[in-house]
Amino acid sequence: MKRITLSALLMTLFLLMSCNNSGTSPKDGQVAKSDGTILDLATITKNIKDTVAFAQSVKEVHTLVMSIDELAKAIGKKIQNQDPVLAAATNDKNTSLMAGVCSVALDIVKKAKALQIPGFIKDQDLAKKVSGVSDAAGAFVTKLKGKHAELGVNDGGATNDNAQQAIDISGKPNGQNGVKELGALNTAIDALLKAANDAVESAITQLTTSVKAEPTKS
Repeated sequence: MKRITLSALLMTLFLLMSCNNSGTSPKDGQVAKSDGTILDLATITKNIKDTVAFAQSVKEVHTLVMSIDELAKAIGKKIQNQDPVLAAATNDKNTSLMAGVCSVALDIVKKAKALQIPGFIKDQDLAKKVSGVSDAAGAFVTKLKGKHAELGVNDGGATNDNAQQAIDISGKPNGQNGVKELGALNTAIDALLKAANDAVESAITQLTTSVKAEPTKS
């Protein structure tokens, strides 16, 4: 995302260097390129800024979703003072780990619902992708809650198998405790992140949009 923003700024500087040599009279907040193209830099800059902020918010949600895959690697593990740091545990207790997963999932729901699509890029497809992430995250939380007897055992004894069936997509792809819902959430957030990045690229292309102005009459 930083690379995209930097590219946009560099492009803006390049265009500014070639502006105001066209004989046209741009309005405040606009510049004219030598070929007569008028650029509304105030609007374009705001659009890029708003779109990048939206994409960054989507990336935050994406990172949270991907973190659950990392947490799955801790199922049935304990910390030890040597390499590898994580070693197999013998007590088959994963309740606290699953509580952590549920906490992350609740944060995903909160952040997904808070996503604000910039007005100038808001369309039905993008709005559908945002609601798709929110709905998928909610479905995952609902599944975890519904499996509290297996995942929220009071003595900490959520078994490795039950925990894997909740969050280990690669190890238990047909798991019945949440893996299916987590897979759907992964698919939804991947699609939204791609759409958000595409929106940033589209906002940047406005810098090269040709709107020819009428020459100033003497």
